[in-house]
Amino acid sequence: MSLLSILSSNAQSSEAQAANINVNNPQIWTNTEQGIKIQFAYQPQKPILDQPTELKFVVQNLKTGDYLKNLVANILVTHNSSGQFSNFRFSNITVPDRQFSVKYLFPDTGIYEIITRVSAKEIAALAAFKVIVPLQPYPP
Repeated sequence: MSLLSILSSNAQSSEAQAANINVNNPQIWTNTEQGIKIQFAYQPQKPILDQPTELKFVVQNLKTGDYLKNLVANILVTHNSSGQFSNFRFSNITVPDRQFSVKYLFPDTGIYEIITRVSAKEIAALAAFKVIVPLQPYPP
C-alpha cells in the first residue's frame, strides 16, 4: 500500500464518530489546571499493519464527572522509524458530544505517539498517548 493511499484512507476517516471506551485499561491524561480528563483507547488492542485501527477519545470534567460537549479536536499521529519522522494530522474534528474517534492505518511497526488537542470556549488542552504496533506474523 502506498503512502498516498494510506493518507487518502486516513483523510476519509477523519470525521468524528461515536466512541465507546470499553477496554480494560484505557490510557488517562488529566489536567488539573483546566479541570479535564481525557481517556484514550484503541481497537484492535494489537494494531495490524495497513488495517484500520480506531483511536477513541472521551473528555470529562474532573470535578463534576460530566462529559464535555461542543469541542473541537485535532489529532497528530507521529512516529520515528530509523531516524525518519512521519506525521499525520486529523484537523478540526467537531465533537458535539463527549466522545470522538478516528481510524488510522499504521504503516510500520513501532511506538507511535498520539497527540490530541481539545478546545472549547473555556478550555484548551493537549494530551499525549502511546500506541505500540507489534511485529506482524508473516503470511503463510
